Amino acid sequence: MVVQLTDPADYAGGALELWPDSHIRTAPRAGLVFPSFVLHRVTPVTAGTRWSLTLWAHGPAFR
Repeated sequence: MVVQLTDPADYAGGALELWPDSHIRTAPRAGLVFPSFVLHRVTPVTAGTRWSLTLWAHGPAFR
């Protein structure tokens, strides 16, 4: 889970991008829960400071 702690108006860039399939999707700038095996990245922050809270949960292995 990723939760944005900084108001989106206070920074530029820093978008969370996910590739769940062959298309890049940009996540909303509030918060998102997604499986960590989905390819993802954060684009460079070009102005301001971006703070986020990242949580990992562990459970039974996917089969």
